[in-house]
This record gives sequence, structure tokens and C-alpha cells, in this order.
Amino acid sequence: MKSYNQVLLSFVLIALPLGAALGQEGVLEEVTVTAQKREQSAQDIPVTVSVLSGEDLLDLGIDNSNAVADYTPGLMVSSVFGKGNVPNVSIRGVGLNDFKDYHESPSAVYVDEVYKATLASLDFQLFDIDRVEVLKGPQGTLFGRNATGGLIQYVTRKPTEDTEGYARLGLGSFGQLKAEAAVGGGIGGTVSGRISMIHDESDGIQQNVNPEGEDANQLDLNALRGQLNFDLSDSGSLLLSYETARNDNKGGNPYRYAPSYFDANGLSEIDYENRNVVVGTDDFNDVNVSSGLRLETDYSSATARLDWGFDGFDLVSISNYQDFNKNFLQDCDSAPAPFCKTEFLADTRQYSQEIRFQGDSGAMQWDAGFYYFNLRSQGSQKLYGPIAGIFFGTESGTTTYDTETKSWALFGQLAYDLSDTVKLIGGLRYTDDKKDMTQVFLLGVVPGGIAYDATTIGDLAKQKDSNTSYSAKITWDVTDTTMLYGGISDAYKSGTFNTGFGPVPLDAYSVLPEHLTSFEAGFKSDLAGGRQRLSGAVFYYDYKDYQAFVFKDLNQLLFNADATVTGAELEWAALPIDGLEISAGIGYLDTTVKDVQDGSGAIYDRNMVLAPEFSMNAMARYTWDLSGGSSLAAQLDGNYNSKTYYDNLNNPGMTEGAYAKLNTRLFWISSEGTWEVSTWVTNLTDEEYRAYAFDLTGDLGYIQEGWGAPRMYGVSASYNF
Repeated sequence: MKSYNQVLLSFVLIALPLGAALGQEGVLEEVTVTAQKREQSAQDIPVTVSVLSGEDLLDLGIDNSNAVADYTPGLMVSSVFGKGNVPNVSIRGVGLNDFKDYHESPSAVYVDEVYKATLASLDFQLFDIDRVEVLKGPQGTLFGRNATGGLIQYVTRKPTEDTEGYARLGLGSFGQLKAEAAVGGGIGGTVSGRISMIHDESDGIQQNVNPEGEDANQLDLNALRGQLNFDLSDSGSLLLSYETARNDNKGGNPYRYAPSYFDANGLSEIDYENRNVVVGTDDFNDVNVSSGLRLETDYSSATARLDWGFDGFDLVSISNYQDFNKNFLQDCDSAPAPFCKTEFLADTRQYSQEIRFQGDSGAMQWDAGFYYFNLRSQGSQKLYGPIAGIFFGTESGTTTYDTETKSWALFGQLAYDLSDTVKLIGGLRYTDDKKDMTQVFLLGVVPGGIAYDATTIGDLAKQKDSNTSYSAKITWDVTDTTMLYGGISDAYKSGTFNTGFGPVPLDAYSVLPEHLTSFEAGFKSDLAGGRQRLSGAVFYYDYKDYQAFVFKDLNQLLFNADATVTGAELEWAALPIDGLEISAGIGYLDTTVKDVQDGSGAIYDRNMVLAPEFSMNAMARYTWDLSGGSSLAAQLDGNYNSKTYYDNLNNPGMTEGAYAKLNTRLFWISSEGTWEVSTWVTNLTDEEYRAYAFDLTGDLGYIQEGWGAPRMYGVSASYNF
């Protein structure tokens, strides 16, 4: 099946991204981004950035933050615990393979320039979105939290004075019902507003063959976003926004059971002959797990943004508060017997404040600012069932944690025009991070538990890091339509702490900060009179103290290892003839994590997690004009990933072979664009592939497998006004 899919996909892959908004005829539309904190053409900045417009998201059926990766070369997103839970966001191989709720990702996520710290909050529904920008490579100078791998920025649609909006209804496989709407416009005087909402529900994609259990990976989500914009004067405005979302999944997100063993090299392998013995079927979307599982999440975010223009410079102030709660009960034996269950409770709150000044004086453009960030994470993880008796001699064992991160930074960037065609850009950022951690292990096993805090382990319970990140780049406009750029950039991610169901060895408790230095060169060009757009980059990463992950003896352990990444990317979009839009992208990675020790004690260099050697995506769409001014469009799109590793040891049982997915859509659009009706099929060839896996071979003798969604289909209709 995989070779068949890859042959089909090769007919579609022509060369690169949906990073450009595609016009129906004439030339490609200019793509405006805020990747450097000011509105600029994506073709004019020395940053490798892939962009998906709001229209692209609709045309491709991208309704979830994880799905952005399917159409962005170099980006991989994998749900560690299934839909609506912790995702591993990896940009050019730089990601965090751990799943603790107090950790932060080295590839960051922002919504309207506001950083989202909590890992489980990074999996969210996309509605009323203006565009998505994926910035690749270290972003250590202009954005709030240092990001060693890059960042994804979601920009929502803002209030306008003119009344506008839409209503959309969709039906699909597994009982999916999606209703979405937005309306905005002037309220009176100098005030405008916009309110957006979505309800998305579906039955479980994973069918639970246990008659007492619920189907898994359900969705019952409601989200609301409200915005008010006040024009304070000709020079200033205040935007207030509030968003809330809640998901109630009564089937949880369990894994599929796969028996495993250690081979002669001490690496885990799947016992393929008995792979289906627990589930009882060979359908990889079937599970056989206990009843009573759940995933409940509750999120809210409030932001105040002030923009004020002065003589010679502009002021931007962004204040944000977020709260995220999670209640997750997991079947850790992946079987119907109540042998092993884990419960994860998390309550995280964050506050951030950014004050930024910007100016433009002829040949020089400058940015300077201050950033403050506070993150408080409290929660617990509990292991119970007969397994707790085996490991603890009691019915259950609980670990609680309370960690607080306080960070502040000063940053600045200067761009100077050396000539009409050459520009120098330099940036600096100083960051001061403090992190305090209190953990209590083995509650319910040892009276009062075993506490790790400043009174018991001293300075090991605290971390204080400071760092100066930098960026230096040069651009050269070779012609009016071609730019070359190159440079060096550096970023760091602060240290953290390890945890587990039992006490962590003190020599493995603290995790050092990681540092990444990038050397990159690229080009951006418009061709064929604006009917084609081609961009590309090559890069090399020197990665110090990369925070790698391993699960060992019931503990989730990050460890530091040096790594290198060499890669290249190419993106292309074109209008070969009027009515035909094509785009494609390809990414190449060669990653090495140095001196990793496996279970046998052998030390080897390994490949990074979620870093396939090749990743590709493509889209072709043809539009016919119909009588009466309406139009009909047919679209085929897809993506391909070569072999992918799901752990830092590169165990054979944790390795997924190459796979490709194809999707198709048919659109009818009314003459004024007021009505649109579409039908769609995703995973057209019903490709079977693992989206993630988790290795418990050493502890319990099996690997937990999470499989990608099967073929799905549906219809949707929207009304725009």
C-alpha cells in the first residue's frame, strides 16, 4: 500500500508550499507576514517562513493546529497522547519528546504574538484565522520566549468597521458535526468588535472492541473568542480579546497494544506474530482497553494590546493571562483488564508582558523591548491498579509537583541599508530565567511521601540561567525579483527538572539549558512575471546540550546530548495557466545525536526524533467558470514523510517506515462568493501509519501504538457576508 501511495503522490509533488496565497488568475498574491514584528512581504525578509492563509486552511481542511505540519516542509507535529492532548512540535528536528505538563517546547507556539507555554494547550482547533506563519530556525531576538527550533504563529481575524462574518456547517465520518460562525463590525463611535465560535464533536476514531469501554479519541469541543477594538485617537488603539475553550472526551486517548521484546543489541522489537493478540483484530484503528477513561481540558486567555504612534517611533504593549486545566485518565496497559492506569492532573497559569518600541528612520529600522514571563504549573501523576502493588506494594502511588518559572528579557534588532540592494540585520537578546521546583514522590506509599525541595535537596531544586542570544544576517537584492540572504543566529532554552512515578536519581534530576547555533543561507524569487514563486534555504545547526528524552524505570527522564543538523528546503508555487494552481514543498534533514547509550550499554550516534530525512507536500487545484458566474474547483493534495523515529534510542519497534497521504476536495462557489459547498475525502487510499509510539518493553513488555486516522469523508457548506 505504501509504495502505491508514494507513486500516486509523485504525480502531485511538483516542488513546494502553500506558503503563498494563490490568485485565481494573473499573478500570485503578495504574502504579508509579521515574522519580524512588523508587516512585511514574506519575499523581503531573511527568514525561512512558510505561510498558510485563512483561505488555504479552509481549502485544505486544516481545522486543527497539528494538521499544519502536513503542508509545511521541515515541520512535524505528533500527538503524544492523542487528539486534544500534548503534541510534540518539531521544526527541523528540534522538538521535545517528553509529555510533562510543566515543560516548554523548544519550537514555540504563539497566537497573536502571545506565547503559549503549556504543552497540552498547543493542540487546538483553528477557527476564524487570518493566517499561520511557520518560522524556521532559532528565533532568539524578537519573540517573547527563546525558541531554539523556530516557532508557529497563528494570527486571528481582527475586528473591522464594516460588518462581515460567516456561518459554516460540516458533517463527516465518525459522526463529526462541526458548526462555526463569526461576525464583526462597528459597534458605535470608535469601537468595533468581533465574536467567533466553534462547536466540533465526533465519535471516537479508535473503535474500542471492549463492549464495556467507550470508543477513543472522541471530540466534544466548544470554543469562543471575543474581541473589542477601541480607536483611542488618530495615533493609538487598544485591542481587548478573550478566548475560552473546553473539550470533554469520554473515551480518553489510549494506545493500541503491541507485544515487544529486546533483541540481541538490547533494542526493543515488536513481536509481529502476536501483534494483534490483545486487540483481537488486525484493524490498527481498533483498541481493546478498559472503561472509564477520560480527557477533559479547559482553557482561557485574556489579552490587552495597546498600539500608539509617536513622532519617530511606535509603542506596542501586549499583556496576557492564560489558564489551562487538564484531567486525563489513561489505560497504561492498553488492555481491557484494569491492570495499569495512570491519571494526570494539571493546572497551569501564565502571565506575560511585552513592551516594544519600533522606529524607521530612512536607511535604518530598529526594534527594542522588554519581556516578562511567569509560569506556575501544579499537578500530579498517579499510578494505580495491580501494577502499583508490583512496584510499590500498595494500591497506588502519586507524584505531585509545583514549579514556577520567572523570566525577563531585554531585546533589540537593527536593520541598516548599506545600499539600495544590500541590508545588514543584527539582533541581541539578554534573558534571565529562574525556576523553582517542589516534588513529592510516592504519596500513598511512604507516609508523607518523599519530598524534593530546597529543604531536602538544596540547590538542586532551583535553576538560574542567563543567556545572550544573537543574530547577524545580510540580504542582497540581486534583481527586483530575487533576494539572497545568509547569516548566523543563536538561541537557547532554559533548563528544567525530571519527574516520574518514583524518586528520580539526584544526578539525573536537573537538566541543563540547551543552546543552538544556526548557519543558514537562502534565496527568494518571483519568476515568470509573478506567476511563479520559488524559495529555498540550506542550513547547519550546532546543537549543544540538546534535551533528549527516555522513559526508564517508571521515570520520564530528559538528558543532555550534543547534536548536529544539516538540511535544506525548497518551496514553490505557480499559476501555469489561468485557473490552475499548483504548489509543492520538500525538506531534507540529516540529524545526529551524539553518544547515546542504549539498554545494552552500547554508545552510538542516533537520529533525532520526528526528523524524517525527507518530507514533502503538494497541491494541485483547477477551477472552472460556470454559467451565471459561479465556479467549480477540484483539488488533490498530499504529503510524504520518509522513515521516522519516535524515540532517541532509535529502537526498531519505535521506528515508522515511509508513508504518504492523499486528500481530495470538490468545491462549488457562488458568483459573489457568498455561498460555498464542498465535499472532501482525507487519507484517500486509507494509508496505515503510526502517528506516535511509546516504549514500555523494559517495564511491561509491550509497545503502545497510536495510529493515524483512516480514510474519512464529509461535506460542508458556508455562507459569507
